[in-house]
Amino acid sequence: MTKPTIRLPEGYHLHELEVIDSTNEEAKRLADKGAPSGALIWARQQTSGRGRRGRAWVSPVGNLYSSLLLRPDCPLFEAAKLTFLIAVAMAEAIELVSGNRIRPDCKWPNDLMVNGRKISGILLESASNNGSETDYLVIGAGVNVAFYPDDAERPATSLSALGAPVSVGELLSAYAGRVARWLPVWETQGFAPIREAWLMRAYGIGAPVIARLTERTLEGTFVGLDDDGSLVLRETGGTEHRIGAGEVFFKA
Repeated sequence: MTKPTIRLPEGYHLHELEVIDSTNEEAKRLADKGAPSGALIWARQQTSGRGRRGRAWVSPVGNLYSSLLLRPDCPLFEAAKLTFLIAVAMAEAIELVSGNRIRPDCKWPNDLMVNGRKISGILLESASNNGSETDYLVIGAGVNVAFYPDDAERPATSLSALGAPVSVGELLSAYAGRVARWLPVWETQGFAPIREAWLMRAYGIGAPVIARLTERTLEGTFVGLDDDGSLVLRETGGTEHRIGAGEVFFKA
C-alpha cells in the first residue's frame, strides 16, 4: 500500500497510527506528557471510537479519524467555542477536496450534514489549569469517507456514496490547512467571524426544532446562534430560549 503524503501547515505535527483505541484518548495521553499545541493524531482504524454523549463511533478502515491537540490561552468557556471553528474548517475541507461538488451544512452543536444525512462528527474534550483556565483541548473529528453505518441512530452518508471518492490523506491535509487559516482569525478577532461562517452553513436555520432538555422539552424555530455558541430557539409566541446543552431535532 502506498503511504499517503500528508501536508501540514507550519506548527502542526502528525502522529500517524495504524490502529488505536481512540485518537482522542491518544491525544490526551500526549497532552499529559507535555505535547505542544498542533499535535494531530491520525489513525486508520479505532477500536474504541466515541461520539457525543459516549456513543460508539464505528471506525472501519477507509474513513478519517483524527484528533487535534490545542493549548489556547483563554478560559474554558471561550475555548469550547472552537467546536464551531472545527466544524467550519472541516466543512470547507470537504468542499475543497470534492471539487465544490459537496457543500456540508453545520448542524448544532457538532455535526456536519449533507442532504440531511450525517457525514462528520466532532467531539471536544478539555482539561483545565487552575480551575477555569484551559490547559489543553482535544478536538476529535471523524468523516465518513469510504463507508457509513447503515444502522446508525440517525441517517448517515459518506463522500464515496455521494460520488466524491477522495483520499483520507488529501482530506486530512485540507482540514489542517483550513484550521490553520481560521485559528489566527479566532485569536485576533474572537468568535464573531467564526459564528458568521458557521451560520452561513447552519443546518435547519429558520426551520422547526425540538430541544429535549434535562427538565423539559421546547418546540419552536431555530433562529440563530448566540454569542456564546448557544442555539437560539423561538417559540410560537415569540419567547426566545438559549440552548447550551441538550438533544435537538430539526425538521429541515
